[in-house]
Amino acid sequence: MRINVLNTAASGALLLVAGCGDSSSPRVPEPPQAPVAAAEEKAPTGGNASGTVDSNGWQVSGPNDDAKFARCAGLTFEKPAQWAWQQPSMRFRTLQYSVPGFDGSGDAELIFSVFGAGDGGPVDANIDRWVGQFSGQDGAPPRVERSQMTVQGMSVSYVELEGSYAGMGAAAPRAGWAQLGAIMQAPGRNVFIRLLGPDVTVLENKDAFDAMLQSARPDGSASGDS
Repeated sequence: MRINVLNTAASGALLLVAGCGDSSSPRVPEPPQAPVAAAEEKAPTGGNASGTVDSNGWQVSGPNDDAKFARCAGLTFEKPAQWAWQQPSMRFRTLQYSVPGFDGSGDAELIFSVFGAGDGGPVDANIDRWVGQFSGQDGAPPRVERSQMTVQGMSVSYVELEGSYAGMGAAAPRAGWAQLGAIMQAPGRNVFIRLLGPDVTVLENKDAFDAMLQSARPDGSASGDS
């Protein structure tokens, strides 16, 4: 009787092993990837190659260049000279400036990111991603204003956001923030441009930001020469 019990247990163990190796077991599908621009990450040591030219041969402004202009993606933008060049603090930031605080509010950041045609995801999906990083009070939606414009024949999608901001990796939403965001569709590339920070500083500089967008010219044009 004892031998029969042991034989029965051994047979059950063999069945379990055979079952674990069954290749016909159903597999759980992997979730799809989101079709939007890559999330920002901390910049690697050394940061971005600013003050030189990028892989396309386009000039990228550096700390010693004329402070009245911002250059990247083969375009030149006119900007306030007090917007100071900064070493880009995140990966995928091509160019970055600090915008001084206003009326006791903190500084904001002016951020340029450049993606080749077909990279970075659809324009509308990225605008939606920016909107999703903001929330209103008590679960209400943030203030969102969208518009379209054309600059030098380039289509520009524009959004103004105000509320609590929670970017990638943020420990908690930052209340009282705002963003002016634009995606400029230049030939062969998209230029993402954002003014992000405390709402008082961002909104006080809205006119200057809008004027900067309208000033965009191809490098070497008369209005962009310094």
